[in-house]
Amino acid sequence: MPRQARLDYPGALHHVMGRGIEKKFIFNDDLLKSKFHERVSNNLRRFSIQCYAWCIMGNHFHLLLQTGQTPLAELMSSLLTGYAVYYNIIHKRSGHLFQNRYKSVLCDRNEYLLPLVRYIHLNPVKAGVINLQDLEQYRWTGHLEICRNEKGLIKDKDEILGFFGKNNREGLRGYKEFVTSGLDTKEDYEGGGLVRSAGGLKEVLRRKKDEKEMYDDRILGGGNFVEEVLKKTGTLDQQECKINSIKELLGHVSRYYNVPCQTILETREHCAREARDIFLYMGRKYLGESVTNLGQALHLNQSAASLAIKRARKLDLLNKIENDILESIYQ
Repeated sequence: MPRQARLDYPGALHHVMGRGIEKKFIFNDDLLKSKFHERVSNNLRRFSIQCYAWCIMGNHFHLLLQTGQTPLAELMSSLLTGYAVYYNIIHKRSGHLFQNRYKSVLCDRNEYLLPLVRYIHLNPVKAGVINLQDLEQYRWTGHLEICRNEKGLIKDKDEILGFFGKNNREGLRGYKEFVTSGLDTKEDYEGGGLVRSAGGLKEVLRRKKDEKEMYDDRILGGGNFVEEVLKKTGTLDQQECKINSIKELLGHVSRYYNVPCQTILETREHCAREARDIFLYMGRKYLGESVTNLGQALHLNQSAASLAIKRARKLDLLNKIENDILESIYQ
C-alpha cells in the first residue's frame, strides 16, 4: 500500500512532528537543541513560513507552522537533512537519524490553532521534564517567547495574545490562564482522523448513523473542513489512488506523452524533459515518494529532481496535464 501524499496549500496550518530513529535522543544537550533551533529559524526565514508554536524535546520535536507559497515539504527536507548531516559529523556516525518520515497533520485553524499552541507548549510539563512554574523560563518551547516578548521563532505573538484580550497585557494574562487550564485535559493532537477530529471516541459512538462526516487521517478538523481541504488540494476523488508504484506512474506518463518509458528514464533530451518533470511532480504528490527516491529512478540527484518539480509547478497547462493523466487512470 503506497503512502498517502501529504496535503498542503498556501496558508495551510500544519502540526509537524519528528522523532529520533528507534526513539533515541537526538537533541541530547542544549548545544544540539540550539543548533536545531537555529536551523528552524533560518529555514522559516528562507521559505517565508510562519511559526505559532514549537517545542524541542530530547528525542522529538513539535512545530506549528503556516505555509506560504513554498510547500512544507521543502522546508522540512532542508531542515532535517541539514541537521542529520551536522549530528552525524559531530557523533562520527552515518545513516538515518529520524524515524521514518516526519509527521504532518493539516489542521483547521479556526478550531485548533489555540489548542495546538497550548498542547505543544505544555509538552515538557506533561512529560515531567519541568514543572509549570518553570515553563516561562524554559528555553526550548515558544511559551517563553510569548510570555517575555522575546525574539525567536514566533514572529506574530500579538496575533495569539489578541485572542485573549484587547491589549497585550490583558491578552498575556488570558493566554497564561488558557495554558494552565490545559494541564488537566487529556488532549491528543498528534494525528488527524475521525476520533481526534470528533473530540474523542465517546463522541463518535454517540453520533447517529445519519450524522456521519467525511474524515481523513491527514487532517484534524470536522467533515466540512476535510471536504474543503480535499477539494482545495485536488484529492477529493483520489483518496484511494489507483497509482500503486513508481513503475505504474511512469507507464501512465509515458502513454500520455507518447514517449517510451526507457526514454523518460535514460535520456535528458528536450523532447522528454516535460514528461520527466511531470513524472517527478506526480510521484511526489500522489505516491508521497521522497524527492530522493524519485530522482534515483531518473538517475538525478536530489537538487536536480527538486528543480524539475519546480519547473512542473510553473507549467501553464499543469492542471490540464494532471487531470488528463488522472482521467486516463480512472477510466
